[in-house]
Amino acid sequence: MKNKLNEKKLKNTRISVKPFVYTIPSISSVSIKFLILLALQVIMLLITGSFRAVFVVTVSLTGSIVAAILNYYIKKEALYNIMNIAIQGMLIGLLLPESYPLPMVFVISFVTIIISRSVVFKGINNWINVPAIAVIIAWYIGNAYFPQFAVSSELLPLKNSSVYLIQNGYFPTYSFDSPVTAFLNKYIFSIANVTIPEGFISAMWDTNSIIPAFRFNLLTIVSSIIVFSDNSFSVIIPASFLAIYTLLVRLFASYFFGGTINQGDMILALLTSGILFSTVFLIQWYGTIPVTVIGKLVLGILSGIIAFAIIGCGTSPVGIAYTIICSNIICMFIRIFEEKKNELTAGKVIAKYSAKIAAETGAQQ
Repeated sequence: MKNKLNEKKLKNTRISVKPFVYTIPSISSVSIKFLILLALQVIMLLITGSFRAVFVVTVSLTGSIVAAILNYYIKKEALYNIMNIAIQGMLIGLLLPESYPLPMVFVISFVTIIISRSVVFKGINNWINVPAIAVIIAWYIGNAYFPQFAVSSELLPLKNSSVYLIQNGYFPTYSFDSPVTAFLNKYIFSIANVTIPEGFISAMWDTNSIIPAFRFNLLTIVSSIIVFSDNSFSVIIPASFLAIYTLLVRLFASYFFGGTINQGDMILALLTSGILFSTVFLIQWYGTIPVTVIGKLVLGILSGIIAFAIIGCGTSPVGIAYTIICSNIICMFIRIFEEKKNELTAGKVIAKYSAKIAAETGAQQ
């Protein structure tokens, strides 16, 4: 009778994980968040009437989805991580110029996704960033569709080369710029006895670049707050990356071209070349980051140095893609070092406890 009661209690017992709290969001929730934030970028393109750019993103997304479906029928395996595949397709489209031919956009997105998913890496979380590879391929196939560097050796010695570009129409100036700039200078920046010229607010809102990912920097900044606020990703890599890159730009961007030290244009560097966008959505893709804090810090610092060497003071059309790939390669070596270190640590721990057990066994005998 007692056994039957115990069996009944066990049968009615439910195991719950409610007492436990997850400190890191699941991959699915992070993927949904990324899709929403990237969709906001597309919505901004629609609001600004950039329909050609929307077509590029849509075709790239379609190419990635078709690649996933084809892989499903060829390999007869479950179609999983479809959200991550969609994210990669959207990233490719946002990093390509709106003038890029749509058939080529589809082929590049489809081929890079299908090869990375089925042939080379056989997984969605690779050690190398697939959208960055796709952008580099697109650059080699049709670099004529990409914009050129807007800064030259003649502009870099200037203290504020971005002001020159604003005055010459490289960045559009919107009607709200003047009152907002006046308000900020009067009530905010006056505290530090500095002012910002007209045009920077417009550049924060929309640079009007033909590459969609380079445009809405204010929206990207808001997205970064959402991404890093719930421990979805570590802030160590992006923070160290941006700190080193902007520091090098400030100190040496002008100096190397005949100017004086410590007068490089950090604002121009951050608002162009997709630096902010890539810091939020690309530089920490799954499988491309170290495990340890030291490893993340080293990767961020080295990536910042590489970005300065490749992108310089900004306005680079494809330099951030090369920076991401170089960062992935460095990460691979950091991960190898971390694994070797873990093996050595584990070996020492095992040896220590083996010796302890042997000593206790000998004492008992």
